[in-house]
Amino acid sequence: PGYILIHSHSPTLKFLMLQEVIEYELNEGRIAKDDLMIFADGHDVLLQRPLAEIVAAYERWPGSPYLISGEKNCWPWPHTDPSHGKWDPGMAVAPNTTFPVHKWLQISASEFCRAIPEKGPYRYPNIGLSMGPVYRFLEVLKRNNRIVLDEDVNDQGAMWLVIIRHALELNMEIDQNAEVFLNMLQYEQGDLAREPCVANFFAERNVATPAAPPVLAEAETFVLTGLLRYCPAGADLTGADICRMAASSLGIRWGGSYEGPGDHHFCLHADDGRDAVYFNAAGERAAVSPQNGFYGSLCRKVPASVGSARLRAPPLNLLTNFTPGFLHFNGPSHEDDTWVACYHAWVEEFRVTGKGHVFFDVDHNIVLSTDDICDYSWYRIRDFHAHPVHGGLLDFLKDFYKLPVDPGLLAWRGSTSAVDAVKLGREEDLHSSSDRLQEALFERSSAPV
Repeated sequence: PGYILIHSHSPTLKFLMLQEVIEYELNEGRIAKDDLMIFADGHDVLLQRPLAEIVAAYERWPGSPYLISGEKNCWPWPHTDPSHGKWDPGMAVAPNTTFPVHKWLQISASEFCRAIPEKGPYRYPNIGLSMGPVYRFLEVLKRNNRIVLDEDVNDQGAMWLVIIRHALELNMEIDQNAEVFLNMLQYEQGDLAREPCVANFFAERNVATPAAPPVLAEAETFVLTGLLRYCPAGADLTGADICRMAASSLGIRWGGSYEGPGDHHFCLHADDGRDAVYFNAAGERAAVSPQNGFYGSLCRKVPASVGSARLRAPPLNLLTNFTPGFLHFNGPSHEDDTWVACYHAWVEEFRVTGKGHVFFDVDHNIVLSTDDICDYSWYRIRDFHAHPVHGGLLDFLKDFYKLPVDPGLLAWRGSTSAVDAVKLGREEDLHSSSDRLQEALFERSSAPV
């Protein structure tokens, strides 16, 4: 129920629908508030690592945050510096528009791109991928959707406002080093150890990869975490000398050593106005978990996990020394041949039937097999936008849309659904150019072919 008929990028209103689904699934007891949840966009997102590895990467952040993907491009805000990205399609908010942060502070549209501290190459939030506990997801969605409805901001812009207003309250983090999510807009050759998507994009683990562009050896050695984070296991810098070396390597001022029981342990970056690196010599008397929201950690870079049951793995991101679990071809990054090449690499690597692969259809309260629905063996995909539907699938859809919507869901939504309240367009216009799709969707008699 509640078709969203809008054909521009934003607002898509997908978060309104997602909020309703989460609330309903919680009410039905099919999910719990502490369950870990991943949200991903549609077929411009490709999953490339096992779930166990994705969860392990996520758990490097303390406190089970709402983790949102980061990208190189600042959107939808006006760009005022080359560092804000190369894609500024003219859909940005007027530069002199202002938004309240709280009662005594407001921010103009032209200031957003400078408002997010840079902690990695993927600085700016992108709503196409996110991860966190269900209860935290729901709190973020409620705030995001309220902004969309009340402040006339698209869903991407609204998420920026949620971060600026509520990041500490909701423990929100941006994956600026693409540890879990990699957005492909502004990908440059050499960012990955193997180019997307060459024949050996998925290769045997521990097999040598083609030589990467030369970089400084010491720049490959150290990494700065996000705020309120400790290093992953085995990556701590436990002496003042190596801590000072890391500071020099990363171009951050060395502040010296001190002894601070109960404070952030080992090698830390103080982002509280000092912008300097310090070494806490308190040892075991330091805090067991991060306590200061303005401190991050300097760490040794560690290789991607090799403990998976999968023998083949995607390439390392040479900018951050992490291997993300998802690729997102955001913005116009799917408009060239790269997405097509990657689609076929994924089909070859992962496509299999007879293994019980299914998804749950909330509207009809049934489980659907992907074996036939996702079968494109009869057609060679050549374009991101062109995925033809064969006659057998049309017959399936014709019967599928005759199924009754789950009565419990209809009762839950009632007559006050925010999704229905902002529904744009007419259902009759959905796939209006295809008589057969119209017939499948609305049980109409198709015109003679």
